Amino acid sequence: MTALHELSLRDAAARVRRRETSSVELVRAALERIAAVEPAVGAFLTVTEAEALAAAQAIDRRVAAGEDPGPLAGVPVGIKDMICTKGVRTTAASRILERFVPAYDATVTARLRAAGAVVVGKLNCDEFAMGSSTENSALGTTRNPWDGSRVPGGSSGGSGAAVAAGECHAALGTDTGGSVRLPAAFCGVVGLKPTYGRVSRYGVIAYASSLDQVGPLARDVADTALMLQAIAGHDAADSTASPRPVPAYGAVLEQGVRGLRLGLPREYFVEGMQPEVEAGVRAAVRELERLGAVVEPVSLPHTEYAIATYYLIATAEASSNLARYDGIRYGLRAPADSLGAMYETSRAAGFGT
Repeated sequence: MTALHELSLRDAAARVRRRETSSVELVRAALERIAAVEPAVGAFLTVTEAEALAAAQAIDRRVAAGEDPGPLAGVPVGIKDMICTKGVRTTAASRILERFVPAYDATVTARLRAAGAVVVGKLNCDEFAMGSSTENSALGTTRNPWDGSRVPGGSSGGSGAAVAAGECHAALGTDTGGSVRLPAAFCGVVGLKPTYGRVSRYGVIAYASSLDQVGPLARDVADTALMLQAIAGHDAADSTASPRPVPAYGAVLEQGVRGLRLGLPREYFVEGMQPEVEAGVRAAVRELERLGAVVEPVSLPHTEYAIATYYLIATAEASSNLARYDGIRYGLRAPADSLGAMYETSRAAGFGT
């Protein structure tokens, strides 16, 4: 029999709606799993046990009353600690925000709750999402659940590790230059960086605003689509959010890939590419072709400038976004004899691992 923490997001939610299991049972199973594996994995910075159980009880009451609590009915999820959660500390894995408790939910957090999800905690990341290994968190290191001697990727390493380890059924991460996709690859789960503007950034701590996007991580494509369905859509609180209607992602999955045209950029097969990586890509291409997709070689000649351009944009925007942490409005304040010294000492004490 499949353990509760091993169920897919879809199956777990369906069982709650059918009253075959309760949200409280799912949440307790997740909390037990967290307690069992966290000493080895270190994915969570904060576990919200009391809040999660209270939310699960509320879901179960709604189900008992004949209500549909939503597509994510009563299922435990985790949220990267770059995303605001009302009443629960949100640290960006930095000393400077170690005691910061938001007064509101980010739009994506609110939408997950509205869809019936139960937040079981906040997940580790590289400090202010700047990194690719989750070794650069000021509050602890996350390890790959498949091999503790290896990293889980980053910056959303806590999200990838928690899903892979069965600590939650799905999670949210943020992706600026690979921060959802890398942990998904390193931990063997599915991660998606949505098109810019598809998902609201309101309530998300900024790294590089023109590149940041919130994305879901889950155990399979269908669960990832279900998460994206819950969080996508226009938001008046975010001027960059797209007003375009959100498609039914689950229905799109049912259509299959027959006739779909895909481009395979020549420039992505670079010198020094590991043979195992290339073999994996080629195998995926063969499988797509077997299923009826048309895969064509294409050229993206500006690929060679991508990383250099990313570092210019990301660091310029980060320097502006991180200038707001001055020890005055919120966050760590270090004692000093003058205003200038307070800025300097607060930032020196608050930033860096």
